[in-house]
Amino acid sequence: MMNESESLMRSQLVSLAQAMLNGKLPFLEGAVQVLAIKSRLSGVADRDSDFDAFVAIQSETDHLPLEAQRPLWSPTALAELEPELRRAEEWAKSFAPSACWNLIARFNTSG
Repeated sequence: MMNESESLMRSQLVSLAQAMLNGKLPFLEGAVQVLAIKSRLSGVADRDSDFDAFVAIQSETDHLPLEAQRPLWSPTALAELEPELRRAEEWAKSFAPSACWNLIARFNTSG
C-alpha cells in the first residue's frame, strides 16, 4: 500500500515527464526536478536506467545556469552560453524522451 506522500511524488514525477515530452519544461530543468523526486521515492535503486538518463543530463550540464539562477548572471554571460544551452537541450532530447515514457509507465498512479 502506497502512502499519500509517495502517491503525490509519483504524480509529480509523471507530470514532470509529461511536461518535458510536451516541450513545456526543458530537459535540463526537468532533470534536476526528476532527481529531487527520485530521492523521495521508495523502492528505486541507486542505479536505475530510467533515472540514469537524468543523472547524465544533470552531470553534463551542472555548470549551466537553470532558469531560477539566470537573473543572477550577467546578460553578456548568458548570451555567450546560449549556444551551449541549445546544444545541451538538443543532446538531452536525443535520449531523455524514452526515459520520460518509461517513468510515466512505471509511476502513473491514475490508472
